[in-house]
Amino acid sequence: MPGQGYSTFGMKPSVTTRLQEATDKSYPGMFLPSTLIIIMNEVKRGYYSVEPHKLKLDLSGRYNTITIRSDVKAWLVENHKKFGDEYEKRYNVKCFTKFVSYFIVNMLESKSDAQNHSISLKESDFNWLQEEYKKQKKSLKNSNNNTSFERFADDYINELLVKIKAAKEILTI
Repeated sequence: MPGQGYSTFGMKPSVTTRLQEATDKSYPGMFLPSTLIIIMNEVKRGYYSVEPHKLKLDLSGRYNTITIRSDVKAWLVENHKKFGDEYEKRYNVKCFTKFVSYFIVNMLESKSDAQNHSISLKESDFNWLQEEYKKQKKSLKNSNNNTSFERFADDYINELLVKIKAAKEILTI
């Protein structure tokens, strides 16, 4: 029986497996309840939103119980009130536990989508930027411009992002 401030809910094996895979990928060594806390906080901070995906979950098998913090449970209940009707129409789920199963899988899929649209770079990927910095330093040697590499990198990358944004706007017209 959980202590005050904690709650339990049932989770089907297929959902537990997906949550464990996401935990192993994004948060190695974390417990599943900790992963739910982290993902909840990421969604609340607006890092990504929980979007509905085309899902057909295998909700067979016995429920496994998982103990979570009461704030996570309250957040799930809040989302059930907000999106319950939509999930009932989309996934034909009527009870809270099945809603939570679909909601958690949608959270994981949304997190994966957000990570797939991010750029992962290593320090070696910035060799070209160091070369640009050296060129700029040589061309501005006569003027006493003592721009640090960090400042140059911020300005240069910001300029590139502005150009990319402009190109996106032009291509979406």
